[in-house]
Amino acid sequence: MKRREALDHDSVVTVRRNRIPRITRPPRRRPFVYTQFVPHRITITDSLLSRFYENNILFRWNSPPPKDGSYGWLKAEATISLPGEIVLEEGVGLYRGPYKGLVGGVRSSGFVSIGSFSYSYSALPDGVRLGRYCSISSGLRFLDSTHPLETVTTSALLFRPRNNLFQKHQTEAIHEFASKFKHQPQTMPVIGHDVWIGADVTLSPNVEIGTGAVVAAGSVVTKNVEPYMIVGGNPAKPIKRRFGDALAHSLLRSEWWEFDPFDVFRHDPTGVEDLVRRISNNELAKYIPRVVKLNAELEADG
Repeated sequence: MKRREALDHDSVVTVRRNRIPRITRPPRRRPFVYTQFVPHRITITDSLLSRFYENNILFRWNSPPPKDGSYGWLKAEATISLPGEIVLEEGVGLYRGPYKGLVGGVRSSGFVSIGSFSYSYSALPDGVRLGRYCSISSGLRFLDSTHPLETVTTSALLFRPRNNLFQKHQTEAIHEFASKFKHQPQTMPVIGHDVWIGADVTLSPNVEIGTGAVVAAGSVVTKNVEPYMIVGGNPAKPIKRRFGDALAHSLLRSEWWEFDPFDVFRHDPTGVEDLVRRISNNELAKYIPRVVKLNAELEADG
């Protein structure tokens, strides 16, 4: 399963970055509307499990209906902490469960804002957002903890004062530094629409994976990935663009993911130019998915 979902990054040849011209982006848009709320806790209920199922929000591949208080990895009566409002469009899969993080990272609920027709076989941390039509394989990791670089040492002695390794050597200066040092990233990756991330990829914080991009298996992404670019390696470098510059730009401008999938895929899916033409001629209806919002009020739209 993993081999089919991941690009084999050893079988491709990287090219110099400056040989691939940069395409002009349309005005930047987030995958969907995201409203910041204060952190809060919610309790999973049988009613909420049923609401997820009714909106085809899956917590295991092809999850059967909720039964005896269980739905995939999600259990009724569990209490989860959320950093703010989470928006789940209908037809998505969060298959892995709670996020555990690397050493020094923070555990989180496994709930993230995600657009229709996207799925992830990897646990995702708080703050990550996915657009529509994204395919995330297993083994995705996030560099969710850091060490200071501007100090005499990078050692955790400077910001882990309760670690038994260092307790005998703590000073007032260390305690003061530790109280201010943030060893966890403030911003997590944002993943656009129609992004395919292969198996065992590592993402640095703050990066943006552009719409239509592909990240080869085993890659380490330290910089933003341009739309419709295929990247691979450690660190990940451009390999080639999925389409020519003009067509890639036209696809971005068309925002095809905003339209009804029955209209989008009514014709041959390899007819990309024809899709762009049909959108420019206003031949497609907009897609308005049902939405479940997880916030203090536990809203459900549609």
